[in-house]
Amino acid sequence: MPQTQLDAACAEATELQLAGQLELAEQLYRAILQAEPQHAAANYCFGMLHVQSLRPASGLPHLLAALQSNPSVSEYWLGYLEALLLADQTDEARSTLALGREHGLGGAAIDGFAERLAARLPPVPVPVQAPAPPVAPGTPGTPAKVSKASRRNESRLVREQESTLLALVDKRDFTAALTLARAMTERFPERGLAWKVVGAFVSTDGGHEESLAAMLTAVRLMPQDAEAHVNLGLTLAKMTRFEEAEFYLRKALDIKPGFAAAHYRLAMAYEWQGRFADAEASLRRGIALRTGYAGSDDELSYSNLLFLVSHNAAVGADELFAEHCRFGEYFESTLRAGWPTHSNVRDLDRRLRVGFVSGDFYNHAVSSFIEPILAELAGRPGLELHAYYSNVREDEVSRRLRGHFKRWTSVASSSDTQLANQVMADGIDILIDLSGHTGNNRLPMFARKPAPLQISWIGYPGTTGLQAMDYFLADPHFLPPGQFDRHFTEKLVQLPAQTPFQPHPSAPPVNSLPALAAGHMTFGSFNRLGKINDATIQVWSELLSRVPDAMMLIAGIPAGNEHRQLSAKFGRHGIDADRLQFHARCDMDQYLALYHRVDMCLDTTPYNGGTTTIHALWMGVPTLSIAGPTPAARSGAAILGQMDLHEFVASSAGDFLEKGVYWAQHTDELARFRAGLRERWQQSPGRRADVIAAAFESALRRMWQRWCQRLPAESFQAT
Repeated sequence: MPQTQLDAACAEATELQLAGQLELAEQLYRAILQAEPQHAAANYCFGMLHVQSLRPASGLPHLLAALQSNPSVSEYWLGYLEALLLADQTDEARSTLALGREHGLGGAAIDGFAERLAARLPPVPVPVQAPAPPVAPGTPGTPAKVSKASRRNESRLVREQESTLLALVDKRDFTAALTLARAMTERFPERGLAWKVVGAFVSTDGGHEESLAAMLTAVRLMPQDAEAHVNLGLTLAKMTRFEEAEFYLRKALDIKPGFAAAHYRLAMAYEWQGRFADAEASLRRGIALRTGYAGSDDELSYSNLLFLVSHNAAVGADELFAEHCRFGEYFESTLRAGWPTHSNVRDLDRRLRVGFVSGDFYNHAVSSFIEPILAELAGRPGLELHAYYSNVREDEVSRRLRGHFKRWTSVASSSDTQLANQVMADGIDILIDLSGHTGNNRLPMFARKPAPLQISWIGYPGTTGLQAMDYFLADPHFLPPGQFDRHFTEKLVQLPAQTPFQPHPSAPPVNSLPALAAGHMTFGSFNRLGKINDATIQVWSELLSRVPDAMMLIAGIPAGNEHRQLSAKFGRHGIDADRLQFHARCDMDQYLALYHRVDMCLDTTPYNGGTTTIHALWMGVPTLSIAGPTPAARSGAAILGQMDLHEFVASSAGDFLEKGVYWAQHTDELARFRAGLRERWQQSPGRRADVIAAAFESALRRMWQRWCQRLPAESFQAT
């Protein structure tokens, strides 16, 4: 086959490779290499196809052949080096890099590779884009020389399309932006902006592998773009590749030392590892870099800081409340003068339009709590329900929830101002926040006061800190009347129970107390890793020391070496590793079955368990909890109080230890509690969604009556 035809075939295979048609590209490369085994471009492209397909070792011979054929091409060096690193041949990578340096190899991409190699990071597959293979002058259909005018036109077109792409992003037209960006990566594969946009938006939809490939390409093409490094670091963190994530996030700070977003994302990576103290410190560094304008990154990161501070045992109730008020002052103070004068008709008895704002309308704990209420409210003539869903994730729970609303609006891509305008245009009378300071919240929208009455409920155990929020829904066991009012900017409304509970439909039956057969107690914890802080481990360890034959089962451990870190922390308090049992995250059936091995659960402090405590009780396992001074430290007491299980609510760490020892010594009594807990649950207010829904509607009507009469919000008990 003539050289010109081989080169043309290689160009065609490259187009197929860039378009993602890897099988067709592979067939062409094989045909070319069969005709000319030393074809440099075909060897390089075919080798990188193996790398992109996560087969680096099989790509090495082809990449080496390309490099030997033409060592003057830096991309051939970089491709071979990346494949060596991905194949875990680090020694060979070091020697090859040194050889390349001797031949004048350099540039930002090589420097970045050298830094990663020096840090001994786990290998990252870099989908190096195949260069256009050489085309001999005179090839049919290919000009021998590109004119200056053509290059100018191409450059102008690139600038215009990049300008259009940025405008679409600014307008939050993410679908159109992603479509344009994908097209640009095919037409202009060596321009980094489009790869950056593809990586960011695909990551939002959960396509981490495709996102990673695009972001790695963006970083290669824009080695001094701090934002591209931040995006890549966040995606690696989402994939639990934390060491690599931290490398790129710190690289972003090297490029742009005052980049608040890098601190914010580094905090997220720490939080997902359960390193809450590091996460809090990183967030505070980022927030300290804020400018006078509060952007969405600042708002979400400050909410995340409040969430983390709520887990900090060293932060008292007054300090925690003050921190929440600072959030409100910073993000709300400039908006208060512009709060609208609401034109909603002040009719005491008319049908009320009630809006629910949440990012958790999918298979999430919040949905499991709100769904029974919505099912009760949906058919009531006095209410018209509207949903504002601030997440892109949808599943069968989302589809089921839609049926309870008069109108469902997806608002993930809406700005706070756009969403506030939508709420006002819909004529919402009462707007309910179901997120608080958790992920995908829209509190900055609530700060604009788009509805006459605004309520926070379910999603977060504490105040929003906003004066724009009128009420917070609780129950007397969670926030006893008069005791927590000063720690809320909202007025407290007491329902019979804060939320109802839906048991898992395939929950196994309650078994007999394991200690009776085993001859020793097994304590358990099913809380997420971030709640198991040093203060919690200290009190748990003290209890294990006082009950020396007891075991401890800790479930829900994420992938990685977290169990070894936890074991080491217990070890510092004298608890041997052989007394600890760790279980990874699992599906609901396996999770509930683990309770058959546990006699009593131990709660975390100062951020109690919620859903896990409820599931444990349904499986006949009580939780020993310390009732603390903050709302987050009251969840356990609230759930246990609903079922009149005050024997398991401690007033202090000392009381916790005494009660723990007591139950370890009274297993017959504990067995009787276990046998009757599910029936006790059935009789509690938490299983009566109809009662809670009736009280909820009554509360809304009373709030509305006061607004119609131009009276301020007040705390009260709903009936």
